[in-house]
Amino acid sequence: MWGPFDTAMFGMFIGLVSAVAFFAAIIVIVVVIIRHRKERAEMLHKERMMALEKGLPVPTDVLEPPRKKRPYVTGLVWAGIGVAIVLWGIIEQEDDLNAWGLVPLFVGIALIIGDALAARRSGNGS
Repeated sequence: MWGPFDTAMFGMFIGLVSAVAFFAAIIVIVVVIIRHRKERAEMLHKERMMALEKGLPVPTDVLEPPRKKRPYVTGLVWAGIGVAIVLWGIIEQEDDLNAWGLVPLFVGIALIIGDALAARRSGNGS
């Protein structure tokens, strides 16, 4: 019943629908996360305003964002993974592996720099 052209078109249709569904799912997830954050911020704002109206002190956890307990760990882990992949590429003499190892290495370096700048900006030189 299906000819070769019809089968090819059906396969392309399935691929197209899969790609569209994948990106639609990503968009839905992002929208839900953004909406949840907005609702949470509105709830915290209402709570703060009610506390101020009643003359109660505003909780400190609401005023300042929580600090990372170990700020450089994520960057060090990424950099370590990148170094490990690069070393593995050197041992196996694989240039492609070396190139792929640079990606997590530079992600780790960027995270370390970001944590250092955030610590400096907050006046916490840890």
